[in-house]
Amino acid sequence: MTTSTDTTTTTKRRGGFASKLALLITLVLVAALVIFVLQNTVHTTINFLGWNFDLGQGVSLLGAAVVGAVITLTATAALKVRRAVR
Repeated sequence: MTTSTDTTTTTKRRGGFASKLALLITLVLVAALVIFVLQNTVHTTINFLGWNFDLGQGVSLLGAAVVGAVITLTATAALKVRRAVR
Protein backbone atom coordinates (compact mmCIF):
# COMPACT_ATOMS: atom_id res chain seq x y z
CA MET A 1 0.00 0.00 0.00
CA THR A 2 1.56 3.27 -1.12
CA THR A 3 0.51 6.56 0.25
CA SER A 4 1.58 9.77 -1.28
CA THR A 5 1.74 12.85 0.81
CA ASP A 6 1.23 16.14 -0.90
CA THR A 7 3.53 18.63 0.71
CA THR A 8 3.06 22.07 -0.68
CA THR A 9 5.00 24.84 0.85
CA THR A 10 3.29 28.13 1.17
CA THR A 11 5.53 31.05 0.56
CA LYS A 12 4.44 34.49 1.54
CA ARG A 13 4.99 37.04 -1.19
CA ARG A 14 6.34 40.33 -0.03
CA GLY A 15 6.13 43.54 -1.97
CA GLY A 16 9.41 44.95 -3.04
CA PHE A 17 10.58 48.51 -3.29
CA ALA A 18 9.13 48.98 -6.78
CA SER A 19 5.61 47.99 -5.73
CA LYS A 20 5.71 50.27 -2.69
CA LEU A 21 6.98 53.13 -4.84
CA ALA A 22 4.22 52.52 -7.39
CA LEU A 23 1.62 52.56 -4.61
CA LEU A 24 3.01 55.81 -3.23
CA ILE A 25 2.98 57.44 -6.68
CA THR A 26 -0.58 56.24 -7.22
CA LEU A 27 -1.72 57.74 -3.92
CA VAL A 28 -0.05 61.07 -4.75
CA LEU A 29 -1.71 61.14 -8.19
CA VAL A 30 -5.13 60.31 -6.73
CA ALA A 31 -4.73 63.11 -4.18
CA ALA A 32 -3.74 65.52 -6.97
CA LEU A 33 -6.75 64.39 -9.01
CA VAL A 34 -9.13 64.99 -6.11
CA ILE A 35 -7.65 68.45 -5.54
CA PHE A 36 -7.99 69.21 -9.27
CA VAL A 37 -11.66 68.25 -9.33
CA LEU A 38 -12.42 70.19 -6.16
CA GLN A 39 -10.69 73.34 -7.42
CA ASN A 40 -12.38 73.34 -10.85
CA THR A 41 -16.01 73.63 -9.81
CA VAL A 42 -17.13 76.17 -12.41
CA HIS A 43 -20.19 74.68 -14.08
CA THR A 44 -20.24 74.40 -17.83
CA THR A 45 -22.89 73.14 -20.21
CA ILE A 46 -21.82 70.19 -22.33
CA ASN A 47 -23.76 69.31 -25.47
CA PHE A 48 -23.34 65.77 -26.79
CA LEU A 49 -25.61 64.09 -29.33
CA GLY A 50 -28.59 66.17 -28.33
CA TRP A 51 -28.03 65.72 -24.61
CA ASN A 52 -27.23 68.70 -22.43
CA PHE A 53 -25.22 68.25 -19.26
CA ASP A 54 -24.42 70.87 -16.66
CA LEU A 55 -21.26 69.63 -14.95
CA GLY A 56 -18.30 71.08 -13.17
CA GLN A 57 -15.20 71.59 -15.29
CA GLY A 58 -13.11 69.21 -13.20
CA VAL A 59 -15.68 66.45 -13.45
CA SER A 60 -16.08 66.88 -17.20
CA LEU A 61 -12.31 66.86 -17.78
CA LEU A 62 -11.97 63.81 -15.56
CA GLY A 63 -14.68 62.07 -17.57
CA ALA A 64 -12.94 62.93 -20.83
CA ALA A 65 -9.66 61.54 -19.46
CA VAL A 66 -11.36 58.31 -18.37
CA VAL A 67 -12.99 57.87 -21.78
CA GLY A 68 -9.60 58.46 -23.44
CA ALA A 69 -7.95 55.89 -21.17
CA VAL A 70 -10.64 53.30 -21.93
CA ILE A 71 -10.23 53.87 -25.68
CA THR A 72 -6.45 53.53 -25.37
CA LEU A 73 -6.68 50.34 -23.30
CA THR A 74 -9.18 48.84 -25.74
CA ALA A 75 -7.00 49.62 -28.76
CA THR A 76 -3.91 48.26 -27.01
CA ALA A 77 -5.71 45.05 -26.04
CA ALA A 78 -6.96 44.61 -29.61
CA LEU A 79 -3.42 44.97 -30.95
CA LYS A 80 -2.09 42.45 -28.41
CA VAL A 81 -4.78 39.94 -29.37
CA ARG A 82 -4.02 40.48 -33.06
CA ARG A 83 -0.31 39.86 -32.48
CA ALA A 84 -1.03 36.78 -30.38
CA VAL A 85 -3.19 35.27 -33.13
CA ARG A 86 -0.43 35.61 -35.72
